[in-house]
Amino acid sequence: MNIFRIVAFLILSFFTSIWVPIDLLAQVRVSEAEVNIQKVFIEANREKILGNYENSAFLYKEVLKKDSENHAAAYELSRIYDVLDNDDKALSSIKMAIALDGENEWYQMFMADIFEKTSKFKQAAQIYEDLIKKDPNLDYYYAKWAFYLVKANMPADAIKAYDQMEAKIGISEEVSLKKHRLYLGMGNQKKAALELQTLANAYPSNTDFRLQLAGYYTQIGDANKAETEYLKILEREPDNPKAKIAMAGSLKKNGHDVSYLQSLRNIFEKEDVDIDIKIKELIPFITKIAEKEDAELASASLELTNVLTQVHPKEAKAHSAHADLLYHTGKTEEAFASYEKALEMDKSVFAIWEQVMYIDVEMNNSAALMKHSEDAIDLFPNQAKGYYFNGIANSSLGNNKDAVNSYRQSLLMSRKKPRLQFDVLTRLGEIHHQMGQYDKSVSAFEDAMKINPKDYNLLNTYSYRLAEQGAQLDKAKAMSATSNELQPNQKTGQHVYAWVLYKMREYTAAKDWLTKSMSNGGDKDPDINEHMGDVLFHLGKENEALDYWEKALQLGSKNEILNKKITDRKLYE
Repeated sequence: MNIFRIVAFLILSFFTSIWVPIDLLAQVRVSEAEVNIQKVFIEANREKILGNYENSAFLYKEVLKKDSENHAAAYELSRIYDVLDNDDKALSSIKMAIALDGENEWYQMFMADIFEKTSKFKQAAQIYEDLIKKDPNLDYYYAKWAFYLVKANMPADAIKAYDQMEAKIGISEEVSLKKHRLYLGMGNQKKAALELQTLANAYPSNTDFRLQLAGYYTQIGDANKAETEYLKILEREPDNPKAKIAMAGSLKKNGHDVSYLQSLRNIFEKEDVDIDIKIKELIPFITKIAEKEDAELASASLELTNVLTQVHPKEAKAHSAHADLLYHTGKTEEAFASYEKALEMDKSVFAIWEQVMYIDVEMNNSAALMKHSEDAIDLFPNQAKGYYFNGIANSSLGNNKDAVNSYRQSLLMSRKKPRLQFDVLTRLGEIHHQMGQYDKSVSAFEDAMKINPKDYNLLNTYSYRLAEQGAQLDKAKAMSATSNELQPNQKTGQHVYAWVLYKMREYTAAKDWLTKSMSNGGDKDPDINEHMGDVLFHLGKENEALDYWEKALQLGSKNEILNKKITDRKLYE
C-alpha cells in the first residue's frame, strides 16, 4: 500500500467512523514502515546524485537494516562502493542483490563490470555465458562473452563464442575481423585467411573485403593466392585501382621501379581514383629519391606528379607531392612555387609551411622567411619550428633581440625534440657572440655540446668563436682537432684549426693548416685567403701577405678592415 492510499484511507475513516478494526490498523502501521523505508531510499538516491557518496552508502545500509530483502538498495549500494573504489564491498553488495533477485540481468551485468575492474575476466565471461542461456537472441551478450574470454587469454573459447554469435546473426565484418585477429595471435595463418575468405564470399559485391584477403596473402608471402584474389576483384571491377596497382606490383618487387611507375600512369590519369591511393604509391619513391640521387627514377616520379597536378588541380596534396620531388631533384625555385600553390589551397598542413621556410633559408630570402614564419606562428602557435625560423629571419635582418626571443620560445616548446633543441642552441650561441654576450654564447654552445658532442659543424663553429673571443684557446684547439679527426680533408675544419693556432700565435703551424685547407678548395674562399695573408704578415712575408689580401678582396670579401690592411700594408687586430 503506498502513501497516497494510506492518506485516502485515513480521511475516509475519519468521516465514516471513529472505530477501525484491529487488523486494519496493523496493516496501516506496516504500510507506514514501508513509507519510511521509501523515504530513506529516496534520500539515499538524492545524496548519490549530489555526489555525497559516503552519506548515500550509509542511507542504503539503513534501508537494508530495515528491509533485508531490498535488492534495489543492495544494487545501489554496490554502485556506490564501485565509485568509491571499494571493490570487495561492491562485489559483496551485488552478490546480495543477485541472491535476492536472480532474474535481474542488470545486476548480473554490473557484477561482470566489477569482475572486469578487478581483472577477473573468466568470472565475467561466465556471467555472460549464463545470460545467453536465458536469452540466446541478444547479440550484446555474445559480444561481451567473447570480449571477456579474450581478456582472460582464452582465444580458442572466444572464437567459439563468436561462432555461436555468427550462427544467430550471420557473417558480419566486425566478428569476422575479430576472429581473424584471434587466429593471427594464435599463429594459425590458414584459419586467419579462411575468416577473410568467408567474409569476402559472404559479401561478393564489397570488394574491400577481398582486397583485405589479397593484402593478407601478400603480407604472409603467398603471392599466388594474392594474385588470384586480385584477379577476382578485376573480374568484377576491371578498373579497381588498388587491384591494378597490386597486379603491377610484381615489377616493383623485382626491382623494376621505373617500369612500375610507368605502368601506373593510366591509373593516375583517372579522376575518379582517390588521390590518396595514388600518393600512397608515390611516397616510397619520393623517400628513395630524397635519400639517393637517381635521375631516371626521379624523372618517372615527376611525370606522375605532373599528371597528379593536372588531374587534381585543386588538391593541395598533389602540388605538395610534386614540390617534394622538385625539391629533392635540385629544382628549388620550381619546388617553392609548387609549395606556395599548395598553401593557397590548404594552409592547414604545417609540413608544407616547414618546407617553404627551409627554402627561404636556402635562398637567403629573409623578408619572405619573416612573412612565412609569422603566418605559420599565427596558424600553428604550438609548433616550435615556426619560432625557430622566425628567429633565423630576425637574426638575418639584424633584429637580434627579437631573434633571441624567438629562439628562446622555440627552445621552451621543443623539450622532446633534441635535434631542434640542438639547432636552436647552436644559433643562440652564434647570435649571443654577435651581440658581444660571450658568457651567454658559451653557455648556449655548451648546452648544444651536451646534446651532440661529436657534431662536426658545432665543433668548428664553437672553436672559431672561442678563438675570436680569445677565450679557452686550449679547449678550442682540442675541439678543432676532434673536428678534423671526424672529417679529415675538409677545408672548413682545417681553416678553423688554423685560425685557433693563429690566435695562439703558432703562426707556422697555422700556415701549414691553411695550406691544407686551400688544397681542399679553400683557395676560392675570401676568409681563408685573408687569414693566409694575416699569417704571412706575422711571419714577415709582407708582399705575399698583400697578394693574399688582394685575392680575398677579388673573391668578394666584405670585411671593411681588409681595405685598410691593403692600403696601409699593416694588420689591424
